[in-house]
Amino acid sequence: QSYPNASALLSNSKSVSVINIDAHLDVRPLKENKSHSGSPFRLLLEDQRFHQNHSNKFIEFASQGSQCSIEHVNYIRSKSPLTQIFWYQSIRDDPLTPFRSIIKSAEEQKNDIFVSFDIDSIISSSCPGVSAPATVGLTAQQACDIAFYAGQSLQVKLMDLSEYNPKIEDYRTGKLVTLIFYHFILGRAKAIKDSMQ
Repeated sequence: QSYPNASALLSNSKSVSVINIDAHLDVRPLKENKSHSGSPFRLLLEDQRFHQNHSNKFIEFASQGSQCSIEHVNYIRSKSPLTQIFWYQSIRDDPLTPFRSIIKSAEEQKNDIFVSFDIDSIISSSCPGVSAPATVGLTAQQACDIAFYAGQSLQVKLMDLSEYNPKIEDYRTGKLVTLIFYHFILGRAKAIKDSMQ
């Protein structure tokens, strides 16, 4: 879903900032010319509408080195200055501060923002119902804080959520997924209220 979402935003915006909150980079090559769950952001980075506009940005956030191939890291780096990686190791103690900085930078550039939240970036003790559980990762509270702040920015035009697998675990993870969206909506409600005062 992430590439179709990004593609729609590209079609309706002058410039975009796409933030992938994810343990993985999701820039794998296509398989037999077909997209798959690991390829959405390669499709984005290869999209002419994206790479021909130097105001566009693609941010990898909370990426885990143990989950990322060096080939994929080098691919992301080859697309600089359109791309940037914020490794989990460097932001783990306070992920909200760099996330705020990314959002503020996009707002200053007047970019429309897409936040793609892959919940396998959240530690599995809080979020077990994913296909690739994370031994380390964002806490549930950090995930909710990020979603709330994303909602507060009126430049964030959409947020999606991926990797929930209820066949693995549905109760605790399902509640967390709901809570993440709840915090996004709370943030948006606050932004709308503040804009009317």
